[in-house]
Amino acid sequence: MIFTASSIPEVQLPSIVRHVNDKILHAGTFYVFGILIYRAIYPSHTTREFQWKFIVLAIVAVIIYGISDEFHQSFVPGRTPDVDDAAADSLGGLLAAATIFVLSLRKKPVR
Repeated sequence: MIFTASSIPEVQLPSIVRHVNDKILHAGTFYVFGILIYRAIYPSHTTREFQWKFIVLAIVAVIIYGISDEFHQSFVPGRTPDVDDAAADSLGGLLAAATIFVLSLRKKPVR
């Protein structure tokens, strides 16, 4: 979905997207992406206690994809790579990690 959306030339973006701050859209999209990445790699079928390596791996994946997405946009007509967009993507991943961490504090490990 992210790749497809970033492949659309800027002139064809829906009008609602043009009226919302694009940094909020970036952070929100990559927030959801971060949670999905975490859920994809976290072995929820085990009884392990919370482990930072899954959070770190999800954050790294989000940051790398955000940077690669900005590079991809350099090939799309009307789009340009933007460091601020990559930063907003990274912030979304970090906020997802913070949310996951806070929610994990509410769960008690199974012994």
